Amino acid sequence: GERAGQRPDSFDATGFKTMAKYFGDIGKAVKDVLTGGLSYDHKFSVSGKPKDELTVKAEAVSKGTDVTGDGTATYVVDKDLTAELKVTDKGVAKVSVTKSGVVDGLKTVASANLSDVAKSLKFANTLLSGDVGVKADVSNCLGGNPKVEASACLNLGDAQVGAEAAVDAAKGVVSYAVAAQVAADDLVLSAVVADELSTIKAGAALKVDKDTTAVAEIVYKLKGGDLKLAGGLATKLESGQSVRAVVCSAGHISASLKTSVADGSDLTACLQVHKDMKYKYGLQFAMKT
Repeated sequence: GERAGQRPDSFDATGFKTMAKYFGDIGKAVKDVLTGGLSYDHKFSVSGKPKDELTVKAEAVSKGTDVTGDGTATYVVDKDLTAELKVTDKGVAKVSVTKSGVVDGLKTVASANLSDVAKSLKFANTLLSGDVGVKADVSNCLGGNPKVEASACLNLGDAQVGAEAAVDAAKGVVSYAVAAQVAADDLVLSAVVADELSTIKAGAALKVDKDTTAVAEIVYKLKGGDLKLAGGLATKLESGQSVRAVVCSAGHISASLKTSVADGSDLTACLQVHKDMKYKYGLQFAMKT
């Protein structure tokens, strides 16, 4: 069951989100279609659960001629405590521990690279209490110049408003943004004013039917007057594949196709073509054993 003080996710069967719990969720229905999951790298991953409490994953990524890989093991100690070890092909080991339940609705993730704990130690906190969702990340904790990124989101029913800011101990406030969204039936309208209030993003997401979402976004930069428009459509076919097409006024179109190739195995293909006919593509294969 749900914990007291936590709101249920407002997702329907196809992942259309109508309510923001945290600042980053505002406008997420638009972002998910326009850019979510679009990758032009080649990626292969395999994951499995040798035990109920243990999950292991190996991943290889090809970016041009550069190939990298890593392995991750996640161990669930109990419902409030999880430990994870990630080792890259360069030998960098990162440990993270997730703890919840200390305060109702609070989750804290502590992480660090074992080779440089002082500089890499980071605490990421999320708190969901009633109609307020807060995130606060503290990095470079022991490096002499801590940085804090914090955000808050207030749920007003059919509307949510939020703000975020990043503070550097040496430089003071280095970035800030405000955002709001409102949902009416199958339509979500959102606005984000980012980059120290110099960039305005206005978006709309429309649930066309149970399997189809259409979105549009306008991005305007107050400095220089740069204006970009984008529109996208995502749908799930009767055959089970998820397809998406995105058009951007910057001069490119993007498309993706996700299909199940076997039980527990998915293949995603992404393609972007520019107006000068230059293109890039990526294939991602994920297998669960």
